[in-house]
This record gives sequence, C-alpha cells and structure tokens, in this order.
Amino acid sequence: MRTFSVSFFIGTLLLLLLPHMPSLDALFWGVYLGVALLFCVSCVVWRRRLRLPLVLLLSGLWLGGGYALHTADGVLASWLPVAWEGEDVLLTGTVADVPELGVDGLHFVFDAEHPAFNGRLRLAWYEDETPPMYAGERWQLLVRGKRPHGFHNPNGFDYEQWLFTQRIGGSGHVRKSTENQRLAAAPPWAVNAWRQNLKMAIETALPDSPATGLVQGLAVAYTKAITQEQWAVLRDTGTIHLLAISGLHITMVAGLGILPVWGIWRLFPVLYLWLPLRVAAGIAGGGLAIGYALLAGFNIPTQRTLLMLLVVLLGLVWRRQIPFSVTLATALLAVLLLDPLAPLAVGFWLSFVTVGLLAWLSLRQRRVGKAAVVWMQLVLSLGTLPLTAGFFGMVSLSSPVANLLAIPLVTFVATPLVLLGIVLVGWWSTAATLVWSGAAVLLTWLMAALEWLAGLPLAAVSMPLVPLVWLGLALLGFGLLCAPRGMPGRWLGLVLMLPMLLYQPEKPAAGAFRASVLDVGQGLATVVQTAQHTLVFDTGPKTSDSFDAGELVVLPWLYGQGLRNVDRVLVSHADNDHSGGAQALVNTMPVGDIWVGTPDSLPQQPTALCAAGQQWEWDGVQFSVLHPSPAFKEPRDNNRSCVLKVSNAHHSLLLTADIERPVEQWLLKQRADLAAEVLLLPHHGSKTSSSPAFINAVAPRLGIVTSGYRNRYHHPHPSVTARYEARGIKLLNTVNSGELRLDFPDTNAAFEIREWRQVQPHIWQKTTM
Repeated sequence: MRTFSVSFFIGTLLLLLLPHMPSLDALFWGVYLGVALLFCVSCVVWRRRLRLPLVLLLSGLWLGGGYALHTADGVLASWLPVAWEGEDVLLTGTVADVPELGVDGLHFVFDAEHPAFNGRLRLAWYEDETPPMYAGERWQLLVRGKRPHGFHNPNGFDYEQWLFTQRIGGSGHVRKSTENQRLAAAPPWAVNAWRQNLKMAIETALPDSPATGLVQGLAVAYTKAITQEQWAVLRDTGTIHLLAISGLHITMVAGLGILPVWGIWRLFPVLYLWLPLRVAAGIAGGGLAIGYALLAGFNIPTQRTLLMLLVVLLGLVWRRQIPFSVTLATALLAVLLLDPLAPLAVGFWLSFVTVGLLAWLSLRQRRVGKAAVVWMQLVLSLGTLPLTAGFFGMVSLSSPVANLLAIPLVTFVATPLVLLGIVLVGWWSTAATLVWSGAAVLLTWLMAALEWLAGLPLAAVSMPLVPLVWLGLALLGFGLLCAPRGMPGRWLGLVLMLPMLLYQPEKPAAGAFRASVLDVGQGLATVVQTAQHTLVFDTGPKTSDSFDAGELVVLPWLYGQGLRNVDRVLVSHADNDHSGGAQALVNTMPVGDIWVGTPDSLPQQPTALCAAGQQWEWDGVQFSVLHPSPAFKEPRDNNRSCVLKVSNAHHSLLLTADIERPVEQWLLKQRADLAAEVLLLPHHGSKTSSSPAFINAVAPRLGIVTSGYRNRYHHPHPSVTARYEARGIKLLNTVNSGELRLDFPDTNAAFEIREWRQVQPHIWQKTTM
C-alpha cells in the first residue's frame, strides 16, 4: 500500500512538469511502454521480494500519471467554447456554492448545462438590485463570458491554476435581460443550501461584530466576510489554517461523537449486547466528522483529515491497530483518487507535511508538559519553513507563539461554541445567538492579540523567490536535523538549509539596467533596477477592495526579487489603471520619494511633480523626464503623463504611459530625444496614439503593450499594431507573455528578453492550449 500510494502520488506530479497536454499518439505510446515495462519487470525479476515492490512502484507511477492526465484533459475540455467569448449566451444551470453579495454586486459559481457546454463558470451580477439567490437553485441566465485567464508574474498568485483545480472553465457576468429567472428552488438535500442558511443565521445573530466572518469560517468554511486586514494578520502570524474548518476541528468533532456513546454504553451495559461499544463509537464519531466535513465544503485539508480519521475508526471497529504510515498512505491514495489535481493546491502539501511531522514528533517525543508543546510547535514551524518560503514568499517568525495561543482557544473553546450554536439555531435561536456571540468575543480578543504579534518587528519576514533546488536542499537539511541522535553529520542539515535563507536574486551590474513590465491586465506597472537602485514606474489598478495590483502583484514581485525598499516611485498620472496600486505600495514598503504627473495622483502622500528636463543618474544609468512640460497646456490627465527615458551608453528604453497624439506632436516639435531601442507603446496601443511620425522618431526594435484579456477598449487597436509591424518592429503583449523582463547590458551586446509564460509553461495556461 505504501509503495503504491507514494508512486501514484509521484505519477500525478506529471501535471506540474508537462508544459502542455500530450497528443493522443504520445498517450498511446506512454500506455504501451508502461505495459511493456511492467511485463519486462515481471519476467526479468524472479525474486518475489523484489518483483512485487518494483511492479507496485511502476504501476503506481503509470496509473497516477495517466489518471491525472485523463482528469486534466476533462477539465480543459470543459472550458467555455472559444466561439462564445464576448457573446451573450442563454444558459441554464445550478448555483454551485454560497453566493457572495459585495458592494459591486453578486458573485457566484454556476454549473451550466447546455448542449454545447457543460461546465462551471465564475459569474458576477452587477445590477443595482439583484434578486435573492441561494446555493442549489436552478436558474436561467443570459451570460457573457470568457475563458480562464489570469496575471502571470514571478512570486504572484496563479489564478489560472486555481481555476483549473476548482474545475472552473471560465468567468463572466450576467447581462440585463427579462429572460433571467429562477427555475427551481434548491432540493432539500443540497448541502450548500444548508451552509448558506447557517451563514445567514450567523449574519443575523452577529450583525455588527468584527468576528462575524471568523465565526462563519469556523461554522461553514465561508470566509468571504473576513476582511483584508484580518487576512493580513492571520497570514503574518501563520494562523490562517485555524480560522477555517481544519484537521484539528474535524478530529475534535469526531471525539465529541465518541465520548457520549462511551458514556451511554457505560451507563446502560445492556447496549453491549445490541452493538459493541467500539462499533457504536466509530459510527458516531465518523458520522459527525462526515457531517462537519460537508459543512466545510469538503476541501483538501478536510478530505485528508476525514479519510485518515475514518481509516483509524475502521481499525477501531475491526480491533486492529493500523500503523500510522499505512493510515497516511491510505489517506494520500484516497485523496488522489478523489481529486488527482490535489497536489496543485498549497493546502495539500501543508496538510500532509504537517501531519507527517506530528507523527514523527509523537514517536520521538520524550519531553512532557509545557516544554513539549513549545518544542513541537518550533519543530513544526522549522519543518514547514521551505514550503511557506516557496509557496508564499514569506516566513512567519511569530507563528510558534501565535499558534501556541490560538490553537487551544480556537480548537477547544471557540469551535465547540460555534458548533453548539449550529445545534441550537434550529429550535432555540436566542440561545444560538448567545453562544455565537460568546465565540465572537473570544475571537475578537484573539485577533487583537494576533494583531499585536503581527505588529512586532520581524513578525513576518518576506523572502526572495528561492529556486526549487535550494528548497529541496532545505527539506533534505531538515530531514538530517531530525535524524536520530548519534547519527554522524546531523549538523550538515543546518548547512543545507542556509542557501535558502541566504539566497538573493542576481541584480544588474554597474552601468547595466533591467526593466520588468509586470502583468497587471489593463494597466501599467514597471520596475527599473540598476546595480543599487530601484524605480517603480506606475503601480497597476485597484479595481475593488479585494483586488489591488500594488498589494497583490507589485509588492510580491518586489519581495520575490529580494527588494526591501524602493528608491523612487513615479506615478505617471492619476488614472486608476496606473495609480491604483500606489497607496498599498507606499504604505507597506519604505520609499525614498514619490514623483507624480498630476497632483491628484496620490493625494494622501507628499509628492513632487515630474517635469520635462529633470534628470538623474543611478549606477551609471541615466534617467530623463521628457514630459510634461509647463508650456504644454493640454488639461487631460492622459496628456499630462510623465514620459521617462532610461539609458546607458549602449541601450535605451522609453516609457510613455498614456500620452496621445497631441503629446507626441509636442515632443516632436520640441525635438525631444525620443530614439530608443524599446518602446512601451503609448496608451496601451490605443488608436489615439502611436502616430507614424512618432514611431519613426523613436525607431524602436521592440514595442511592448500592456493590456487586459479581451479588454473593453479593444487595446491594442489593429491599426496601431499594423503600423508597427509594417516597420518590422516586434510587438510583445503582457496579456500573452506574462511579466516581461528586459536586461540591458553595459556593452554593445543585444538586450535579453524573458517572457514569464515561456519560462513557466503549464498545462492549465491558455497559451498552452
């Protein structure tokens, strides 16, 4: 079992390695060679002791990879048809999860049923007054959608991967139509409808409590009401896992089911004749655990814990003590059979690593009392360090203390109170409100303590984007440190972990510079680095309270490059798609100074206006502001944008923000030094910019466009792209390339281009289709 489970798991990792789905021919030959290899092993290896493990190993690899690829192919086949993108389509389907009502409208997941499309969509309904919608209901909706697409940047959240693992084949919005209507109510057995009713009951009971979202998370795993500030505190203290239904909670619920049965059977011994205690306890504990797991939406950590728990309870019923390694291997195989895409989720890795560490600690633990608890928490934090560094780009140094405080309070006090409220709400709502209020007070106190911890110096340390090889060595080093006492060379474990802790990305040499154009959709965010300095030119949009490009794209990118401060932020003008993320950036990271093109670009910060003629030099690289000029009287913000030229002795880059033809003509009239090898196309390639005379004056070798996927402005305009292509100028667009990095050396050698989607190709990306 253990050999097969581990090899099956390794086989599913094929999804992480392949840049695209293999062809039918490749799959055929893969199956043929796999069968042939198994046959050869069976024939050549005569010793049964060796033959069986080898057959299990090879068959696990083969079946795991094949099953994962088959599932992935089905997910990709359920994507929204290409012909439907941007078209209004009338769909019938079911509301698949608890809808979220935000300030900008209703957001929900929709399982569509159509002769040409059966798949899951993530939809928004933006009308001022949307009708009430409940999970499990059937609706008819007029939808305009698009296929999965997300930003693609180093150290950034891979939205396309998340959609892939959730089996979501597209996103879109509901169009205003008289054909939009509810067709049927949710059936009585719809678990998500129960979850929504409980979520609404908690909202009613705790209308003004800051802990309402936390209680909902513990009750039904609904976390949309948790504020961004609360998420930040939980992230920085390493306690996110506790404020949703977790493995500890599932195990506790099972215990709540076992203890009453044990007491009742002790009080009434005659029940032993009807049903053995161990069987009754196993059924009660397993039943309650399954019910609570359903309330959690049956996510990955819940699946893992529930399956492991059921295996243990099954051993209890059979009067057999199953080795923990077999239990863990069984849970691993069961989770992968249920969802072979599970290894793509962070929670999968953290769940199994944490459980494995806890098992190892329980075997080696000789300490008792409070010291044992502290020691176990420290080892857990150290053991998950490579995973948190690799997945999140940060390490919470306050996590051991925060978890020592939060785990007992949440698991043994707050969660039982929340569960008691669920039991009471159906027949005594006043008592349920009182119990939930008590849980909310405890959680509010806990968040205050965690907020204080998160505010301490070095509570959370951001780490650069560490190469996979260093993370692997760090895991190996931790394994050496955990080896039994007396094993020679244990100290080498610390040596193996040091490269991960000390790693710093390579920076440009003196006289050279690097420009990184980030993928922020319909907007602009560019970072220019020299040997010792960093400039951020525009910061992308802030489209809502839940999406701020400064917080979710620019800051993670900067941390991933090992940067802890920015020397200058230059916000070209006040348009949201260029300035929206600036406030989050300057609030979080130390900034030397801020230059703006228009005074209202960042009104809450002390700023200086950029103006034509300003120049400075960093590490042998020249920066020249070409616009705006005080003599230029155009009032519109676009045409007051800062235009910046970056150059060294051999190469140059021109950043033009959103200027239009009037500015282009002005710059030509002023005989500005426009010539540059690389041009960031004015106004995202709008037809109001890139006049022929301007293109001729710049004479770039490469043009870069920053635009959103299927944006409503239709940028870049076909007439503009044709204009560049007619002059033999290569165009790259972040919507297709992801983050674009250009390295300009301090020599005559050509500048280097890196497209992040080509560096990190994956099956789930739209460009690999």
